[in-house]
Amino acid sequence: MTQAYSGPIALRDKLAHVPHRKLNADVLATSVERATTETLPLMQARIHDLSNTVS
Repeated sequence: MTQAYSGPIALRDKLAHVPHRKLNADVLATSVERATTETLPLMQARIHDLSNTVS
């Protein structure tokens, strides 16, 4: 099993502060997949909530 960064914030920090050539591609891919799984439903729910309050 490929390791992942500890969460979406850690992923953001790595992408913002570490030269990309120093990042492990497998760890990066696993981290993006995990972050998407964790945060996409939250973002979709927030968008839905905002679209209901604007109408």
